[in-house]
Amino acid sequence: MDRVVAARKLVAELVQNEQLEVRRVEIVGRELAQLVETLGRPPSGEELEEWLDQHAQVTGLYAGPNQLDELVERYLMPPPSSEPEAAVEARHPELERQLRDEPDSRELYLVYADWLQEHGDPFGELIALGAAATEGTDEASARFERHLRQHEARLLGGLARQLSERAVLHWRHGVVHAIQERGAGPGAKLWEQLLRLRVCELVQSVTLRHHYVPDVDAAISACAAASLRALTLESYSGRLPVQLLRRDLRSLAVAGDRIEIGTDTFPAGIERLELRVREATAAGGSPPLIAVRELHVALTPAVVAFFAGVQLPRLERLVLAIDAATAPSLPALLESLAAPTLSHLGICNGPLAPRTFGELARLPLCARLRSLALTNVEINDHSIWELARARGAFESLTEIDVSHNELSREGLAAARAFAPSVISRRQNRPGRGMERRVREWAGSRLQVAESIAEPEAWRAARIDGELRWARYRGEDEYELYVTADLRRYGCSCPSGIQPCKHVVALALIAERTSLPEAAAGDIEDRVARGRIGRRGEI
Repeated sequence: MDRVVAARKLVAELVQNEQLEVRRVEIVGRELAQLVETLGRPPSGEELEEWLDQHAQVTGLYAGPNQLDELVERYLMPPPSSEPEAAVEARHPELERQLRDEPDSRELYLVYADWLQEHGDPFGELIALGAAATEGTDEASARFERHLRQHEARLLGGLARQLSERAVLHWRHGVVHAIQERGAGPGAKLWEQLLRLRVCELVQSVTLRHHYVPDVDAAISACAAASLRALTLESYSGRLPVQLLRRDLRSLAVAGDRIEIGTDTFPAGIERLELRVREATAAGGSPPLIAVRELHVALTPAVVAFFAGVQLPRLERLVLAIDAATAPSLPALLESLAAPTLSHLGICNGPLAPRTFGELARLPLCARLRSLALTNVEINDHSIWELARARGAFESLTEIDVSHNELSREGLAAARAFAPSVISRRQNRPGRGMERRVREWAGSRLQVAESIAEPEAWRAARIDGELRWARYRGEDEYELYVTADLRRYGCSCPSGIQPCKHVVALALIAERTSLPEAAAGDIEDRVARGRIGRRGEI
């Protein structure tokens, strides 16, 4: 499109949208084209705003820099070339070495950007814009994206269209910081082309979302920069990428179905390991030695069995994600671990019974813990006192994190008696965690259970330790019970769907109401025999 015509269209669109008032559109358009020629490039939104504001033909300007930036890109920017630009590629080996050593140093990136711009390399402006975008302003991010599109052929080697459906590039300071597979993934050839781009020379993290593919493993291992330190494997099962795990990685995260782990499975220099798998098995049948400083594990019964007896000679930080099925096994698991240097323990994302605090306190490792994180484990004002009673066993403790539990101000005050420093980023409504679990457990029975979850409709609803039990009169009279962890329950009603609506309603009532205590007797046996309700025996 002719530059003058394009400039007039830009001005006309502003006028049509009532964002600009001018006396003569054609004069403003012609002189805007001259401005582009004088600058040797299209103006930025701020430059155009200042120019229009001072123009003799302009009587009113209401558009902001961001809107003007978009119009400049639409009308005045040259279309991206399908061929790489014939532009200078300046290299500074010493600065590039420093960036490889300190890939997170914003100051070094800015020094490098200045040097590249002085030598006419558009990569310098990309880095400068990227460093500004890292500060988080929308305008800076928009400018970075526009510059990347303008020099797309050169900076991305013409791969943008292929990458759009196969990979996500995460940018920081104007270079690709992390790459995540998308869809079918790039494939070995595209991985090679991508990792050889200049913008990928400081990649620190790669995420693979598919099962092991030997060609992809070889391509990434051969072509990834020396800065690669983190690898994430999602939806993985069975064999891990052999060649990638020979790289000098510092962090590895594996999520999937089943993996086999041996003493030599992970890189020697790895510092952080995260496992979110359904099952882990030991290569050779013996518990392996895993020499990491930080370990995050999502526990399943099979994973608990695997870690019993695993040697962790360098472990300093251990974070365990639990659920109702694995929480009771925590004390035995921690007692079996050979982790002599452990000083931080985190337990998160599942219900932790008050009695478990006492069981944990009896473990020898508690005496050397310096920090303890109990986050999102449904601690309330009642259970915090159980924790406080175990304070003497944690003689080295200086910090406790109780974020995302159900503590009031009084409960938090009790936590401060447990450790000098208490972290509490947020507290949930009392009963929220348990009610959420009840809802997930109830499934399709939830809606009908809600309709009878009123204590007044029940003949009796009581608590006996961990047992919630009740008698309910509907079409007939039924007796029922459910344990606090929802693992055991029963009802004498004839429903073939379990848990039935009566059991679900009782679980909801127990979380929403302070039920009186009363002995349940042999209720589990009575319900099993079906004596109440169906036979009319009360």
